[in-house]
Amino acid sequence: MRNFSLSWLVVVMVCLVASDSAFAQNQGRRGRGGAGGGGGFGMMGSLQLLGIPQVQKELKLSDDQIAKIKVIADANQPAGGRRGGGQQATDEERAERRKKAEEAGNQAVALLNDEQATRFKQVRIWVEGTRALTSDETVAKQLNLTDDQKGALKTIADEAAKKQREQFAQGGRGQNVTDEERAKRREQMATLAKETETESLAVLTDDQKSQFQKLRGPKFELDRSALGGGRGGRRGRAGANNN
Repeated sequence: MRNFSLSWLVVVMVCLVASDSAFAQNQGRRGRGGAGGGGGFGMMGSLQLLGIPQVQKELKLSDDQIAKIKVIADANQPAGGRRGGGQQATDEERAERRKKAEEAGNQAVALLNDEQATRFKQVRIWVEGTRALTSDETVAKQLNLTDDQKGALKTIADEAAKKQREQFAQGGRGQNVTDEERAKRREQMATLAKETETESLAVLTDDQKSQFQKLRGPKFELDRSALGGGRGGRRGRAGANNN
C-alpha cells in the first residue's frame, strides 16, 4: 500500500506543479484566487485533493475507492506529463484541461458516500481557507455576502495573489531550489495566508463568521510540506494527518 501511495503522489504532484505554474502567472488575471489560508499551490481541484493520502485517510476511503480514483486520475493526466500543463500551453488548451479536470473531479466525487461527500466539502474549504469566500459561489450564497463584502474580499484576495506571485518570483523555481529555500517559502506562504485570513474574516459579521466555521466543520490542516518537500518529506509525511 505504501508503494501505491507513493506512485499516486507522483500523479498528484504533476497536477500541483501545473496549477502552481498557472496560479503564479494567471491568478491576478482570473481575479478568483488569493492566498487566503490556501497556501502556495493555487486552487486544487477535487481530483487533486482526493489523490492526497492525508485527505484519503480523513475521508476514510476504502482501497477500492482509492483505486478507482487513481484510474480516473491516470486517464486525466496531460500528455507529456509536467510539460503538458506548463507555460507553453495556450489559454484555450488550459481552459480545455480545466474543463476535463473538473469533469474528472466530479467523477471522483461521485464515488464518495454521503458522509464522505459532506466531509470532503468541509476539507475543501479548510484547504482553500478564506479564499473560498470569493471562489466558491455556494459559500458566498450561504453566508449571504453583500456586494460590498464581495468587493472588499476580492480586493484582499487580489492583493494576496500579487504578494504570492512576488514571493514565487523571489524564491526561484525548479531543481535548483534547496530544501532550506522551500522551507522559507512555506513559512512566507503561511504568514501571508494567516494575514489574509485575518483581513478577510474582519469583513464578515459575527453571524457570518459563525456560519463559515460551521461550513468548515472540524479543523483540517493539509500537510503541504509532504507535497512540496524533498523525497524524504514525501515519503515520511504523505499519510500524516494534522488534525
